[in-house]
Amino acid sequence: MPADHAGKGSAAHVLVVEDDRELARLLSEQLGLSGYAVTVTGRLGEARERLAGARFDLIVLDLNLPDGDGLDLAAEVRQDGSTPVLMLTARADVKSRVAGLYAGANDYLTKPFNVAELLARVHVQLREAGARGVVAYGDLILDRQTHACTVGEAVEYLPEREFELLHLLVRYRGRIFTKEDLERALYGVVPPDSNTIEVYVYNVRRKLRGMGLGEVIRTVRNRGYVVV
Repeated sequence: MPADHAGKGSAAHVLVVEDDRELARLLSEQLGLSGYAVTVTGRLGEARERLAGARFDLIVLDLNLPDGDGLDLAAEVRQDGSTPVLMLTARADVKSRVAGLYAGANDYLTKPFNVAELLARVHVQLREAGARGVVAYGDLILDRQTHACTVGEAVEYLPEREFELLHLLVRYRGRIFTKEDLERALYGVVPPDSNTIEVYVYNVRRKLRGMGLGEVIRTVRNRGYVVV
């Protein structure tokens, strides 16, 4: 049941994964009227295909789907990147809500729901994610929509997690982030005995040097990383 509802201009793009046709139609209509571009599908397999072929700013995800549990997709999304997930489900018990949040959901709304509340939560998640944000740091411009780092006419497209690490440090420049802070921001959890943050920092520094920049990300001994 894939469908698309175009929003206004270069609107944030929302993927709705919901197998109830009437509810999916309502979500598509209301989100579209609010100015978002909307893609709707009713199966996990179709959702994975859509995610592989396009970048989405937010996913509204049901849990009880014909071909599987939405928790699995939430976990995959969290593993692959930082796209926010708003779970929309009839599972109202605390255990299910906790499982959804641990799986990777950013927010959890139970059915039946108020449309105004849903739209408010969508707005908050997109605002928090900075889905359409462009951040500047001196000559460096970061475009979160395309993951482009631009310095003059030089452009470097970073992998999602490398970009998110740099974007976070630049957005909150002056704040020292520990390795654990960055792991939670990128993964939602702190992986045991992982050196991925060090690898990401090394890669980002190398690429920025290749664009003619100095040491944008600084190491604060025994504390973490900072952009000043």
